[in-house]
Amino acid sequence: MDGFNKSYTGLRLDLLRHVKGNNLSILDIGCATGANAEFLRNQKVGSYFEGIEIDSEMAALAKQNMDKVIVGDIEEVSVFDQISERSFDVILIGDVLEHLRNPWRILGELATKLKSQGIVIFSVPNIRHIDVFIHVFLKGYWPYNERGIFDKTHIRMFTKHNILELIDFANLSLIDIDRNYRYRDAIGSKFPFYGGVLKALFPDLYTFQFVVVCEKR
Repeated sequence: MDGFNKSYTGLRLDLLRHVKGNNLSILDIGCATGANAEFLRNQKVGSYFEGIEIDSEMAALAKQNMDKVIVGDIEEVSVFDQISERSFDVILIGDVLEHLRNPWRILGELATKLKSQGIVIFSVPNIRHIDVFIHVFLKGYWPYNERGIFDKTHIRMFTKHNILELIDFANLSLIDIDRNYRYRDAIGSKFPFYGGVLKALFPDLYTFQFVVVCEKR
């Protein structure tokens, strides 16, 4: 695993805390090495796990924890069509939509894979974060990094308003939207002692990432 980007292989407890129930069928888009499936299986929450992963080496590891892993780009019809005909209780999409050419279409198509009471849980970075202002408007430079808001593989950008539009386009209804706060883009960045005030007064500027829960309309 040394060659993997650790920002995309870790357990996503911020998403998984919204997964309630037992014996659930779960589809994980961008499942990486299958850490989410392993955790939920151990917790007796899920009984069937399916995933899509573009990285073949990660997918090989994910197969140890999942019932079915599809290797490839979800935007390719030949890949998407390999998803089982079954309906899912939960669809996880952790930090994937911002990498897609057409996240609106993909989210809408995934929504058709839900059971009537199923939910989609996805996360996307917030392009309105204060670090974007600092880098672009103060420093006059857009970084191309290996991770975070400035990940060089991002091709779509989202604010909270964009997220609400995305959900509406996909014929979904919002259940909940959480904020992962971070003072700066850098890993380990810590808020000063007055961080609580900054979050309260300027929540969108210090939201590093949104975690969104939605259901069929």
